Amino acid sequence: MSSQTPRPPEAPMGLTKDSLSAQAHRYLRQALMSGRFQPGEKIKLKEISEELGISQTPVREALARLVSSGVLSQVDRRSVRVAILPPERYKEIRDLRVMLEGEAAWRAAQLARGTDIDQLEQIHNQLCNAKEAKDYLAMMTENVHFHQSLCDLADMPFLSRIVRNLWLQCGPTVNAFTAHPPCEPRETHPHLAVLQALRKRDGEKAKSSIQEDILASSNLILSYLEERLSEEQGRD
Repeated sequence: MSSQTPRPPEAPMGLTKDSLSAQAHRYLRQALMSGRFQPGEKIKLKEISEELGISQTPVREALARLVSSGVLSQVDRRSVRVAILPPERYKEIRDLRVMLEGEAAWRAAQLARGTDIDQLEQIHNQLCNAKEAKDYLAMMTENVHFHQSLCDLADMPFLSRIVRNLWLQCGPTVNAFTAHPPCEPRETHPHLAVLQALRKRDGEKAKSSIQEDILASSNLILSYLEERLSEEQGRD
């Protein structure tokens, strides 16, 4: 794993097993959404337990929840593997994101305050800085942060929850960008058009720009998934 991955805060005294399991689940969800783990990668119970500084039992429970949701598959008692999305399943998730994130962007353009847009712009600038430093894990993390923050500005909590679950399913696919980084984000990235549309309260432009962002990476991600599936089949 990347040495640049931030270590989560140590659990305070008095946490129950249930809260430790929830902490591990939140940590793993965020790691999966931001592309820390690659499709097909094995996640070992012992390594995550040591990383979080907690016992293996709550980590095992957190991993079991992710296995039941189809994000992970069980390898053996002590490890799981990140699922490789079939291309058709990825397309379904992509199309749902296009609809839902587009709707969120339209509504955000009606509701976002100047300070909200400034914070969103800061997230994009952090993405740019990470890309220029070739820190692609941080770049992918900031990209997820941008999309989720945009959804939150729509003030539609149920929609935001659905979008986060979609990101959980497809998050590992963003590892495609480590091999093929995006264009210069300070000059041509669709996020810039989103920010401009939010400032103008132009809902249609905000919607079409975030949809363009989602679709622009689609072919790259599909090629990446096909490569990973081919590699996995070659090991069988």
